[in-house]
Amino acid sequence: MTSSSEGNKQELQKELEALKKQNEQLEKKAREANARAEAANHLKAMFLTNISHEIRTPMNGILGMYNVLRQTNLSSEQREFLDIINISGQNLLSIIDDIIDLSKIESGQIQLEAIEFNLKKEMERIIELLSIKARGKGIELISEVDPTTQINLIGDAGRLKQIITNLANNAIKYTKEGSVKIKVEPVEQTDQSSKLKFSIIDTGIGISEEGKQKLFKAFSQIDSSSTRKYGGTGLGLAIAKNLSKIMQGDIGVESELGKGSTFWFTAKFSMAPNAGLGSTAFHTDRSDGSDKLHILLVEDNLLNQKFATASLRKVGHKVDIAENGKAAVEKYQKNEYDLILMDIQMPVMDGIEATKKIRIIEKEKEVDKPIKIIAITAYVMERDRKMCLRAGMDEYLAKPFKPQELISLINKVYYGQE
Repeated sequence: MTSSSEGNKQELQKELEALKKQNEQLEKKAREANARAEAANHLKAMFLTNISHEIRTPMNGILGMYNVLRQTNLSSEQREFLDIINISGQNLLSIIDDIIDLSKIESGQIQLEAIEFNLKKEMERIIELLSIKARGKGIELISEVDPTTQINLIGDAGRLKQIITNLANNAIKYTKEGSVKIKVEPVEQTDQSSKLKFSIIDTGIGISEEGKQKLFKAFSQIDSSSTRKYGGTGLGLAIAKNLSKIMQGDIGVESELGKGSTFWFTAKFSMAPNAGLGSTAFHTDRSDGSDKLHILLVEDNLLNQKFATASLRKVGHKVDIAENGKAAVEKYQKNEYDLILMDIQMPVMDGIEATKKIRIIEKEKEVDKPIKIIAITAYVMERDRKMCLRAGMDEYLAKPFKPQELISLINKVYYGQE
């Protein structure tokens, strides 16, 4: 009996050891698979970052020169041709932004801002932005904000605008006649927070039950013919769904084929100190040249040099150019500048290293007021922005940008204007 018991124990011991080895092998394979997945995600992120940079850099020159040319004396035909270039460029940029946003969401890099904003003002800006496209199709564009909605809120107005614009653009795209209405109403409101429901209601082609199942998935179109007829990557709704989730909300659609659609989403915001219909203060830009600055533009791309220089000189600023970071450090040491606009990827010495060297020089010379440095780069991932700020830069502007965006950021950084 004892011998049999000992034999059973030995058999069990062997089975436990075998299971232990099998478990160790499975854990090893899981770690290896996880490592491969992380490496693949890293490569994908690097690929998207590099592709974005390589497209954004020439796009900055194209869209930048559009803005410069638009302000010159042109015939109506030339303006029409120029506007076609601008629309095509913006469409290409929108596709790149969608791909980058999806990558940010997948990697958990989306971080919402918590900034006070006026909902009514934001809605007016959205309607103004979309009205040209709606008028072009003969569609009525309507905005309706429930009077009980608190409009002074704290949250990410930029991401809110992105969701609304995405859904409204789709509504306009798929509506041949009639109207598109953007409706806002409260779902839950307390002294601390407000959950709002945004509905985009159209009189368009509608969606079948089968089509609804394909919505909100990346790269998904209702059918292949809609891709050819209406265009689009199929990323917009997937991004809207993820953003609404990040904003503690949900998203959905109510539609019947041939009878229009209602896309809706909810989002939660904190209440601003002066909740209600309070007035919103705006600062005027000091961009009339009354306070001329001496600016060092560090940029190796000739088109971008010309665009930025033209934009800055138009408002009265004096501009010097450095083709790379090494030249920028040398010019900084020889001249007195009020502000530096620093590109990141350049030959000889990049913008990060140049900024670090300038900050070291300031410490060695015990400079009381360090020079303001703004990163101007085609790298747009959140980690790129953090990298610039860690290097000692004061602000960050992504390419491509409009002249007024550059001037406004300079005013914010140098004059402290919002």
